[in-house]
Amino acid sequence: MAFLCRGPAYLARRSGNADNPGVHMKLLRNTMLVSLMFSFACAPAIAQGPPPHLPAEALADAPDTARAEFLKSNVVVDGPVSGGLSFRFPDAFYEGRLFLLGESHGSAAPQVLDLELLTHLNRRIGLVDYVAEVDPVQALWLNRYLASGDEDQMDRVFDLWNGGSQWANVPFEDKLRGIRSLNRSLPDGRGITLHGIDAIQDWPLLIELLRGRGVDIDEEAMTAASSAAERARIALDALRGSGLDMPALSSTLQHQAEGLDREATIFRNYAELVGNGTLGDRPAYGLWGAAHVLQAPVHGKLRFAGQVAESDLPTASKVRSIVVYALDSAVQFPVPLPQGVARVKFNEGNVDGPVVKLDGSATLRAASEPGRITVFGIDPEGSPYRHGQQLVALKSSMDPGIVPSEGVPTTGYMQYVGVYRGSDWAEPREGSGPIIGP
Repeated sequence: MAFLCRGPAYLARRSGNADNPGVHMKLLRNTMLVSLMFSFACAPAIAQGPPPHLPAEALADAPDTARAEFLKSNVVVDGPVSGGLSFRFPDAFYEGRLFLLGESHGSAAPQVLDLELLTHLNRRIGLVDYVAEVDPVQALWLNRYLASGDEDQMDRVFDLWNGGSQWANVPFEDKLRGIRSLNRSLPDGRGITLHGIDAIQDWPLLIELLRGRGVDIDEEAMTAASSAAERARIALDALRGSGLDMPALSSTLQHQAEGLDREATIFRNYAELVGNGTLGDRPAYGLWGAAHVLQAPVHGKLRFAGQVAESDLPTASKVRSIVVYALDSAVQFPVPLPQGVARVKFNEGNVDGPVVKLDGSATLRAASEPGRITVFGIDPEGSPYRHGQQLVALKSSMDPGIVPSEGVPTTGYMQYVGVYRGSDWAEPREGSGPIIGP
């Protein structure tokens, strides 16, 4: 998720519109373009001004007929963007132990795919563990919602996202309602449980949890802390002093107190769930930002899936990564204004230009159909994606994009590539800010 260092307020001052509560749509569009690109690469955005389009030579693309035919012959998921998907993965797919779906946040279709793929894996292999891009405290509240149906529990997690995250959206809420509905249809022990393996995102919710369990925590010191590591040390000391047994939370706080970065924290939390038997040999699944699920270095750094693949965990060779891209779709993007966060519906955030360009997007378009979600297996014997870096290398006019490691082919990053065409935006939830349309 992107956080702007210089948002529309900065641009408005430059253009003389600082006092205008309805800052020109062009300014919002330009700022959001910058944010969108950084969001895809999982890096913070700095809006320096109107982003240029990529040069014509970077956007030039023509479908590769042979590759398009290969993709068409290896469809593993297909159906309308609104849902009702069919699945026909090869048997080897189901031998995986960590299934990861990667997306660029802000569109509705990936939430549809997420719920239906989770349901499919539950029915096909009995998968019950969802490793989520939330922290352990947020997962606790969301699991309370899944068990009780009390939407106040779910709302408490979304309150943070209202302040500037794309995840403050109705399709995400509806997906959680769908998981609860799935759980209610299943026998005891077969329902989905969320495991929050991300670094702590919601410190106030952490304080609320600890105080609710009788932990004496210094909220003033937490607020005054100058870094996440310092906040983590304060919370960890309070938790240890209380005698409460909360291993997942303790581990996350320990990692952050040691100064581990987010990717290392995510990996360590997952590894501990495998090693301590919480997951063990059971399969797990989760939806993440696209960069997290890539299995080889991006800009020279391994992300979550890559760290698992390079580890000595028993799941290292059993990671199954799916990355889905947008064509002809809209994205919801939060833009901070002087008056607060606004939500913008943006129709130019697709991977075929003019600001973001995926290598091979024309072939992806040729192999797919409008209004559908389609996922392709790209790793069978003889795959053209075992050579070159099409469908992973991504250019951007305002940041380095996604730069794969030299010599690592697309199949070194993922086993499956998908496209959703004609998806609506992820409609903002109530209370997440005013909507500014095109």
